[in-house]
Amino acid sequence: MTRTIRELRHASDEELIEEHDELATHTIPGVDYYLNELARRDSAGQQATMIRLTYAIATMTLVVTIATIVNLIVFIAG
Repeated sequence: MTRTIRELRHASDEELIEEHDELATHTIPGVDYYLNELARRDSAGQQATMIRLTYAIATMTLVVTIATIVNLIVFIAG
């Protein structure tokens, strides 16, 4: 049985995992199964790296902004 797109989008993660696990016991995986899992893991790693870099850039932006404000205060007062 195949679900419609609407049914898939409304199904909970637990429902989909349960259905997958049931079907997996009767299925022989092909090479794409493993390649897709490796691609998913690579993507998750890249996403984590991008999040860390985003925080680093935000921190550097804050530091530069504070330094600019201090520099302006010193310039105006001096």
